[in-house]
Amino acid sequence: MIPEDDRRETEAPSLEAPGPLVGSRFRRFWVRNRTLFWALHSLWALATGVAVIVLARDRYGFVPWVVLFLVLTWASTLFFGGRTAGDRVGTRRSAPPGFGEEATSYLTRSMYQETLFFLLPFYWYSTVFQSLNVTFSLLLVGLAVLSCLDLFFDGWMRRSRVFGLVFFATVAFAALNLLVPILFPVDPRFGTPIAALAAVGSALSLTMRGASTGRAGRMRIALASVAILAIAIGVPRLVPPVPLRAQSVVFTSEIDRSTLVPFDTLSSPVDPALLGGSLYLLVEVFSPSIMPTTVTLEWQLDGEVIRTTREIEITAHDIGFRVWDRWVPVDGPIRSGEYRVVLRTGGERIFGLAGIRVGG
Repeated sequence: MIPEDDRRETEAPSLEAPGPLVGSRFRRFWVRNRTLFWALHSLWALATGVAVIVLARDRYGFVPWVVLFLVLTWASTLFFGGRTAGDRVGTRRSAPPGFGEEATSYLTRSMYQETLFFLLPFYWYSTVFQSLNVTFSLLLVGLAVLSCLDLFFDGWMRRSRVFGLVFFATVAFAALNLLVPILFPVDPRFGTPIAALAAVGSALSLTMRGASTGRAGRMRIALASVAILAIAIGVPRLVPPVPLRAQSVVFTSEIDRSTLVPFDTLSSPVDPALLGGSLYLLVEVFSPSIMPTTVTLEWQLDGEVIRTTREIEITAHDIGFRVWDRWVPVDGPIRSGEYRVVLRTGGERIFGLAGIRVGG
């Protein structure tokens, strides 16, 4: 018979704790199937992104909440994220990250993915495909798709602080550039530089967090920051003037100037004899909220500028506004040719384009 004290000492080693064993098995399972899991998740992220695009159509009321969610995620990443965002940017190692780190990375990355897909419809509404502002919309599409390719995207975020800066700044800028004119009654041409400064500042706080960078690394980050600000502020024509967009454009032979109702709707080709010596244009512009803005209309005939209106100051209402103009030649009847009207706001930013052919 074994004494009571000896029995307890003999039986104790047989009581194995299940926690470490289960955790070890799970880690081995994760390492073996990590690539397959992230590949399947990439397909899932693309599918949910398309669903977000469909659901986001014209839902401007959700924009402030999306930006608030973006700010909260930025704050949590900055103060509580551990080895996330800026801490991971620029680190080089051969072993894959642990499950805990990848889970944190996944949550942060998913937020940015859904934000990008949510913003896409609003920027495409204001994009004119024959203008330079299609560049920024294509950039958002590229980043949205890239952010779904988990293995490639997370690897680039770890290896390059500059890429992390550009990504974070672009997402924040796109969200704030849409929100500022809606939330505050400011002209989009003033909202864009405000959004750019705030976006670069927030991206720098994340990118510079964590491991120190050398002089060359700090120089690259500084140059990237200056380049982003220079493009957003110095070349505004590259950015669609959200949230404004030309909702409808009508060419007509006459307009009731008291009600702004067109007498008819012309389509190409138009017989010059039906115009009565003038060609009218009526544009309906969509705006989701009250905001001051400016509009300029430029008339072109076969690619040559024949008229540019003064800068028209308008206070847009939450149902939008209408603007009209007419072309009356001073040297005779309206000539045959291809007429095109370019709508601009802020002097350079195109948000509408319409054309009609007069004559055979």
